[in-house]
Amino acid sequence: MIEHVDRKPGISRGRELNRLHELDSLRALAAIGVVVWHYTNHFGASPIPYLMAPFYRHGELLVDFFFMLSGFVLARAYWNDQRSATFANNVRERIARMYPLHFATLCAVAVMQWILVNRLSSPPFVYVFNDNYDFVLNLLLLNRTGLESGFSFNGPSWSISTEFVVNILFLAAIALPRRIARAGLFGLFAVSLAVILQNGVIGDAMFGIRNDIFRTIVGFVCGIALYNVNSRWLSRISLERGVADGLAIVAVSGFLYYCARGELVGLRDLAIVVICFPALIIGVIHGRLVKWFLTLRPLVYLGTISYSIYLVHFPLQLAVHLASVVLLLQMPYHSVFFLVGFVFATIGLASVTYHLIEVPGKNLLRKRRTATPAEPLASSRY
Repeated sequence: MIEHVDRKPGISRGRELNRLHELDSLRALAAIGVVVWHYTNHFGASPIPYLMAPFYRHGELLVDFFFMLSGFVLARAYWNDQRSATFANNVRERIARMYPLHFATLCAVAVMQWILVNRLSSPPFVYVFNDNYDFVLNLLLLNRTGLESGFSFNGPSWSISTEFVVNILFLAAIALPRRIARAGLFGLFAVSLAVILQNGVIGDAMFGIRNDIFRTIVGFVCGIALYNVNSRWLSRISLERGVADGLAIVAVSGFLYYCARGELVGLRDLAIVVICFPALIIGVIHGRLVKWFLTLRPLVYLGTISYSIYLVHFPLQLAVHLASVVLLLQMPYHSVFFLVGFVFATIGLASVTYHLIEVPGKNLLRKRRTATPAEPLASSRY
């Protein structure tokens, strides 16, 4: 692979040098886009609609970017001779990465929803299936697998649930011989793609069950394929950096234009996902201008805390709503300043939870090994 794509780790700073921080930054920007999507949907307000239209209308498609980026990252991190066969260790790594903050935000939302309903006699905020059964599903990361009553507790964690299931399938597959692993992943992809072609990226698959697992598989396996294309072919031809910059800019422009202009209809949403997102990832990895921008220190830090940004924004929304009920206040949700303040508050809270929950929790659950495997190109969102 060309040098700026696959940097080999050094003795002391290898894990840090081996990361592509530009992908971390992309993930952070996508997470903030999802925050804005939920802002307009949960608060019923849309400040500066012309500027924010792509996120207000179809910010939910950014979750598919997470799936694809995760497949790309985990393929590099785990599908190699050092790590493929260590299934138990790999699963422990994923649990350590995903579970501590998921558990903390789940408990925080459960407490606030209980206060809202049982102490303030107010309806639950946004997500209504907050019973014991769905709490157990959330605890087990099965809250969006077809077993659930509906969206519950920290609703955005539905994608954590589906991705965890897909991660387990992936880790089980790569523990097998490569030929069998490829056949298994291709089979999963073919079935999932058939469901998506029948029902769309966002829709019901069968018996009223949403197709989120199939949606996750399609995005994740596309990310795996993209990694293989990049490592085997694109890195060898040394893609021109100016061309790569242009590819990334066109991909972003096309995605934003599509989301701002129209409804998600038929196969268009699938096409935009499988064309724009791979083009963006490849353009960013091989580019110069976009890489420089995305490796600015503030964006890199946002990438570091992006998982927290994603998981804490709904608990913060719930806390704001709870305060408005307690204080009998009408919050100025339509204000641009309130939107900006909410986004910055989300980032601030995410910074706190990253340092106080994510990192300590991950270190607590992860056993130290004498040999440290190579860090992936960019840390997975989950």
